[in-house]
Amino acid sequence: MVPMDSLHQIRLFAGLSPEALELLAQRLNRRCFAAGQTILRQGEPTHAIYFILSGTVRVELTDPGGLRHTLATLGAGEMFGERALLTGELRTADVRSETQLQAAELPAEDFAALLPLCPELYANLCRQLARQLGNWAVRHHQDERENREILSNLVGWQLLPEFEAFPGTSPWAQQLNRDLGELAESPSHLLILGEIGTWKDLAARLVHFHSGEAGRPVLYLDCADPPPVLREQGRERSAAKPSLELQIAQESALFGHQPDSAIYARGTRRGYLELADGGDLILRNVGHLAPGVQKLLLAYLATGSFTRRGETTARHSRVRMLATSDEDLPTLAGLGHFDPELCARLAETTVRLKPLRERKKDIPVIARQLLGPLNKKHHKQIGRISQDALNLLVDYDWPLNGTELQQVMDRAVAVCTGPEIQAEQIFLQGVGRTGSGKHNLLRLPAADRLARSPLFPGLLRYLSVPTFLLALWHCLAGPAQPNLANLLVWSLWWPVLILSVALGARSWCSYCPVEALSESLSGWRRRYWDPPRWLRRSGGWLAMAGFIAVLLAEQATQMFHQARATGLLLAALLAGTVLTHQLFGPRVWCKYLCPLGRMIASFARISLVEMHSNGNVCTNRCKISDCIKEKKCPMGLHPTAVNSSDDCILCFSCVKNCPHHAVRLDLRDPALGVLQGTRRTLPGAAFAATLVGLVLASRLAGPSGGGPWGWHQALGFLGITLGFVAAVFLASSGTRARRWQAGFAILGYAYLPLALTGMFNLYFRHFVSQGPELLRLAADTLGLGPWLPRELLRLELGTLQYLLPLLTLLGAGFSFRLLGQLAHSYALGRISIRLHQVLMALTAVAFLVLL
Repeated sequence: MVPMDSLHQIRLFAGLSPEALELLAQRLNRRCFAAGQTILRQGEPTHAIYFILSGTVRVELTDPGGLRHTLATLGAGEMFGERALLTGELRTADVRSETQLQAAELPAEDFAALLPLCPELYANLCRQLARQLGNWAVRHHQDERENREILSNLVGWQLLPEFEAFPGTSPWAQQLNRDLGELAESPSHLLILGEIGTWKDLAARLVHFHSGEAGRPVLYLDCADPPPVLREQGRERSAAKPSLELQIAQESALFGHQPDSAIYARGTRRGYLELADGGDLILRNVGHLAPGVQKLLLAYLATGSFTRRGETTARHSRVRMLATSDEDLPTLAGLGHFDPELCARLAETTVRLKPLRERKKDIPVIARQLLGPLNKKHHKQIGRISQDALNLLVDYDWPLNGTELQQVMDRAVAVCTGPEIQAEQIFLQGVGRTGSGKHNLLRLPAADRLARSPLFPGLLRYLSVPTFLLALWHCLAGPAQPNLANLLVWSLWWPVLILSVALGARSWCSYCPVEALSESLSGWRRRYWDPPRWLRRSGGWLAMAGFIAVLLAEQATQMFHQARATGLLLAALLAGTVLTHQLFGPRVWCKYLCPLGRMIASFARISLVEMHSNGNVCTNRCKISDCIKEKKCPMGLHPTAVNSSDDCILCFSCVKNCPHHAVRLDLRDPALGVLQGTRRTLPGAAFAATLVGLVLASRLAGPSGGGPWGWHQALGFLGITLGFVAAVFLASSGTRARRWQAGFAILGYAYLPLALTGMFNLYFRHFVSQGPELLRLAADTLGLGPWLPRELLRLELGTLQYLLPLLTLLGAGFSFRLLGQLAHSYALGRISIRLHQVLMALTAVAFLVLL
């Protein structure tokens, strides 16, 4: 019998009545066990439950190899044997006393008799088992995560591209492959040096596989991020580890440890030096080894023996080290940051890999070789890369080398819908995208919530579509003039549209009513033709020609005063969008043919906001490109493409689908959109100059408010427009050491601010002159005119006309500043800059006089 006082410390008996405790005391037997005695044996049945009164026991599992693994350590107040007793199964582990043990034994038959007599005992047992089950689930999840991380280190080298040889056809690549084949037969340790992303791990892997021994083991360890032995909730594996934790994790990974050999270890771990016996060990980022681990590794390389942490018995193995480092290891050793003797042993043979920028001949070869595995990954059948796309790849300097090239090709394959990758599907990371002068608006909680809302900006379509349909119907079916819808289109919608581009880039296109209607009218079709090559190549010129035609039609038919002509123009835009959608799929009209989209995309270059991603996060953390997969981006873009594409419509799909929160919406200096953009095309520069010429032609070709134009006025309109573009071409011909086309492609963008303010003033001027009639015309259209006083229905907008010269001067000043910055960045000739300055000054004066 066990004394009553001893039962109060046992957790299972907490809350039991004195009567229940008395019944228990009568049935419990006091037992004593010596230190090291086995109380319950693995594989045997259990006939009693034991409650620990004093001392500790260890629950141990013995594997088929004879190794013991500690599962748990139990102390006073805890119990053991209850699970095997309740299930009736054989024990799965031994229970061994660590110290001299005092325990209370409750035989199985007494336990069964007590349960109906003591309901509280039954309830306590259920609660304790439920608590244990929850703890087991948490522990199992932690162990599973640790095992995954260990496995990731063991086989991480297999995640490289499947190349049978180091890719490339340059003489250097051919010589490297010969050297790797010879090194495969050598037992010497190997040190592979090269910049980040030069595929040093691939070179190490090829050395191993060329050895010709199929059963020869090979393991992989990232010394900068070894599998951890400290499990803490909320700690990212890729986060920087404290030096002590990193050292213990490195030592445990290489040499292994025994149970409880360190405060971080829970069980036995066999080290990589033991597991890789007779084979190779790839040590990635070997320069990150802690000094203490360097000494242990040096001792192993000298003697071939090591001991697990927590052991005294020496173990022996023979492993060839294939070490890699982004930094020059001999230099680190010379500076005292790495053990010189260890460096000498690892560098018995050294291979240095060239960066991609020094072997650009290999870039097209690597890109084509990547198509095979990437096609399998994305279930595509892409067979070619266009010459324009290859030119982009070759022109880029690849700061992250092969790793970056692989990710760029991965994204290109993910978005490509045809048999050939085009230039617009090559998303290259720009330089200085997150520099000074920018503020990430998504850091504001309200802005971040709005961007991630599934209703934004799509909900705005419920406003834009009905408004467009009402305007179209009223222009076609309402009075010819005065017509409320016609007045709203030209005096309000156009200025607001241009202003929205200055403040919100191409965001209008995300809720454009024309594209929304085309989607609803074409929703039944699921397969489309691929856009033809001529459309991809000439889309910019076609959209520019379309915009010239639209503005010519506006002026020639006097659409400001002719509602029917306005209605036909809106209907033509809708018809073109629907037809293109039917033939080639959604958003093809927006990317290649939309005249308004072409204007909006040009002005978006100097918008106050810019969306892009953190390139470091995209390159190093993103492996699945969620932001562009499965129609996530309607324009088929990646956030890194902001510097090489004008197609981003700020729909925020990438923000919603990026699990790493890498996407930024920056408030920026508007000039940065031109200065930091890496793709300045001839059509883009020509369109900027054309927009300025169109504003001049709209005011010079025919009298305002007159009747329809004749053919001579239409020719004058085209002549003035093309004449201004020619003047910009001629001014660019003086660029030093550059072809005039290249100079024009750079300096033409300097006219964007003038074009923006000129286009805005062209329509805002109409608002100032015709806007006072808006309320009266609205009241008459709704039948409220006779009931409202006329003096209350007239707006006073005369003072707004003073904004026109102010905006013109602001645009001219911005263009002058942009011209100077471009000239400084590209070291352009003084004569050309002076000619452009004179042309800009004359244009600003003409705007002041005409607008």
